[in-house]
Amino acid sequence: MHDFDHWNHSVHAVCGRFITERPWDQPRFIGDIRHRDLGGLNVADIHINAPSIRREKGVAGRGDDRFYFLVMQRNGVMAINRNDQQFVLQPGDMALFDSAQAFEMQPQGLINQLSIHLCRVAVDRVLPATARRFGKLEQDNLSRRLLHGMLQQIAESGDPAPHPGSQQGTALQDALITLLAPTLREEELPEAGRPLRRLAERLINDALLDPPSPAELAAHLHISVRQLYRQFEQDGDSVCRYIQRQRLERSARELADAGPQAQPITSIAYKWGFTDSAHFSRSFKRYFGASPKDYRAGHRQSSG
Repeated sequence: MHDFDHWNHSVHAVCGRFITERPWDQPRFIGDIRHRDLGGLNVADIHINAPSIRREKGVAGRGDDRFYFLVMQRNGVMAINRNDQQFVLQPGDMALFDSAQAFEMQPQGLINQLSIHLCRVAVDRVLPATARRFGKLEQDNLSRRLLHGMLQQIAESGDPAPHPGSQQGTALQDALITLLAPTLREEELPEAGRPLRRLAERLINDALLDPPSPAELAAHLHISVRQLYRQFEQDGDSVCRYIQRQRLERSARELADAGPQAQPITSIAYKWGFTDSAHFSRSFKRYFGASPKDYRAGHRQSSG
């Protein structure tokens, strides 16, 4: 199919909330998604040449954060952007995407990709809390090679039997998750005595533009929200205060930019979650001892 509206309808029905940018520099739009149901395991074979496909953050109440996308790049090159994390998928590369997180895919021309929807509950039951759940599968081991072989067979198997049983889908999903676990690098956890706090910090910082809620953090760490709060309360801290400090730190880095392309102070404040400029100014001065304007002026003076 090459109809933009038809593509949007199809991708929303199969994969959920993705926003596709129409390719203005291409003679025509190519967008084709072929869905297969393997006994309850959803498989999507995708061809597209759009310059950008963005995933919005999932909302638990809508049920659109229920999956991880296990992806194999079949043809073409695609860049992935998620906050400060960027990587490139070449043909044969595999990656795991979290449907609950916001990210952007940038195909470099026409690409072909296989995407398998793995149940979040089933994945989290197998993976340790410290395993990365977003990123390229880079560890080269036997599990990775077997996983790649299975995805290749799924991609080339064509249409399934008319009514594949749910046992087949469950067994296939379990096999994929079992092979996936050894291919994922674990988070580096400084201060071994406080691993849950440090992992919570890493999860927040990886998605600071749109950080996870306490409930989402707790679910990822396999603990209760109350246990999560205790991890911060032990230091006289809180999740909200930690997020605000990190946002102020990021704001300060951008205010220190004295170049001609420096962003306006209000734009920086809004980018990092401060919708009230007066509140941003007060919070910034309380933390750094200078207003955002004076902080920027000081850095420009020192750089000059």
